[in-house]
Amino acid sequence: MRINGKRTVAFTLVVALTIGLVACGAKDDGKTATSQTTTETSDSTKQTTTASQQADTQKTTQSSESKIHQPEITEDLRETNNEVVGTGANIKDRDENNVPNGYKYYMSQYSDYGAHFLMDTNEKTIYLTSDEGYETGNTPKILQTLKEKNVKMTFFVTQAFVDSAPELLQQMIDDGHTVGNHTIKHPSYPGMPGLSLEDQADDVLTLEKNVKDQFGYEMRYFRYPGGYFSQQSLALFQSMGFETVFWSFAYRDWDTENQPDPTVALDTMTSQLHPGAIYLLHAVSDTNTAVLGDFIDAARAQGYKFAAFGNENRY
Repeated sequence: MRINGKRTVAFTLVVALTIGLVACGAKDDGKTATSQTTTETSDSTKQTTTASQQADTQKTTQSSESKIHQPEITEDLRETNNEVVGTGANIKDRDENNVPNGYKYYMSQYSDYGAHFLMDTNEKTIYLTSDEGYETGNTPKILQTLKEKNVKMTFFVTQAFVDSAPELLQQMIDDGHTVGNHTIKHPSYPGMPGLSLEDQADDVLTLEKNVKDQFGYEMRYFRYPGGYFSQQSLALFQSMGFETVFWSFAYRDWDTENQPDPTVALDTMTSQLHPGAIYLLHAVSDTNTAVLGDFIDAARAQGYKFAAFGNENRY
């Protein structure tokens, strides 16, 4: 049942190392034998054509079936609880399938608002997501790794990223990835709930319109800067047609001056694998960029597949 402003859910958040903070981010060879050249070139052409067709189909679908719209700000919405909630859970408190119980609790409280902290925990699928606040040079490498591994990802972009790297956003769309809305202003604590309902809607809809006008692409997924949200804010974005994406895995990867050791980072990422996981990885991280391919291989070796929001395929 949805929680309204006259009924506040009280619970204690245990903020652990996995908490997502305010920072947001973004930073073939092969030898072919002469006898194989014609065959492999043909195969490569077919793969490229198929990927292009899939991307074109996704783009057409996104642009022709508009779901995002202005909200109707009612008195009931204004009275809904606007207490700020942070996203984070005790990484040691897990069920028998390694799923963090804290994020299962979030789902029990907020899934009626179209909020995703976890996906189907009966399926060994991982949803890779990346926050693209600004470009540091890593995004092209990330896109190349994803192409080599045949994995789709969900990228949450800010206006700053759209303005500074339009060619990368176009590549995301062309490669069949999902692009989500990460706001224009990217406000720090208390985040979006600290703005009026009108200002929240204006921020997100303006970015949505800018991307749709420039790229013909409608962003249907939204992520809160810093993970700070409220019941009222969730209800607002749901009423506008958005689904909100949080995470069930995050780690301290956003500090470009203090990057985690790649070996330690890869161990952290693989040891916390769980069904229905949503991984938050900041693109500004050199470490994430370096270990992404190895992480994909390690997860697949354990029987996991990958998915992107709005895409029913498994990779």
